[in-house]
Amino acid sequence: MNATTTKALSLALVVAVWAIVSHLGKLPLQLWPVIVGLACFVGAGGGMMGLQKSVLGSLSGVVWALVYAYVAGALGHSEVADALILGAAVFGMVLQARVPLLSYTAGAFVGAATALGARAVTINGGIRVAIALAIGCVLGIVAERVAEMIGRMRVVPAMSHR
Repeated sequence: MNATTTKALSLALVVAVWAIVSHLGKLPLQLWPVIVGLACFVGAGGGMMGLQKSVLGSLSGVVWALVYAYVAGALGHSEVADALILGAAVFGMVLQARVPLLSYTAGAFVGAATALGARAVTINGGIRVAIALAIGCVLGIVAERVAEMIGRMRVVPAMSHR
């Protein structure tokens, strides 16, 4: 099996198992932010560095989204003020890339968009989105381990002719 097929299979297995656990366990987390977190992990290049960058980047985006929601609410949600505050949040997300572990700017944007898309405008809502994103990032590491196990599997010679 080639590397792309192995990666696809491992990611599919991990997502399917998480969906089952999530639904049967009736977890109070939406499934789509978990998949978004997994995408951040893959986009960050995988491995432990990808895990650190994707978790910290996406979680920082959630924080920026909460700051935006709080400040915009405090200023009465005027359209011009909202736009300027959102612009300031984007400026902060890009500027934080000067810190190596916060350098995954795409993760920050995705985290902020996920929080805003889930309408997480309270600390509790932000925490729920942050947990789901982090779970997705961690599932990326799990998928890598599953891919390693699949890669070590060998076809039994007697069964390869069927």
